[in-house]
Amino acid sequence: VCQAQPITLMKNSCDTLIDYCNDVEADDKLGLVIYSHTNSDGAIKEAGLTSTLSTVKTLYRQRQAGHYTGGTNIYAGMHLARLELENNGRHQAFKMIILMTDGLPNLPSNNPSGLVIQEANACLASKIKVMTISLGANADTSLLQQVADITGGIHFTVPGGATYRSEERRVGKE
Repeated sequence: VCQAQPITLMKNSCDTLIDYCNDVEADDKLGLVIYSHTNSDGAIKEAGLTSTLSTVKTLYRQRQAGHYTGGTNIYAGMHLARLELENNGRHQAFKMIILMTDGLPNLPSNNPSGLVIQEANACLASKIKVMTISLGANADTSLLQQVADITGGIHFTVPGGATYRSEERRVGKE
């Protein structure tokens, strides 16, 4: 158990997920999309879907909060992740986005929360569940709960000052 800042907590949690995927040898594929970015998309695909999970781990371990720019463009990250799953995911595979944020959507400047809900509905239409994780005291837990509810996902809240504990858990596929 260790006390952690939200970004460290997020990285430690991702390590646990990747270690689990490696342990069960299920041939799962992961990708990494980071928002916010200064490009016209507002997000960047750091890694497309890959079975080489260590590549994804190396990439997120090298990133810090605000790595590319300040602000929180949740919509852009969800949109790019959905497109990656639609275009490159295995046809019959269970598709899921894990959305983690420690803030409030404030980009793009025109209706950022409405765009997040719009994208959640696009994920629902594509049968992609979104698991949301709000990290720290400033995250918009209400919005993230709504996104999870729309897509049939689950919302987790990690309040500020929380501890991280790696525990083995099984997540079933529906």
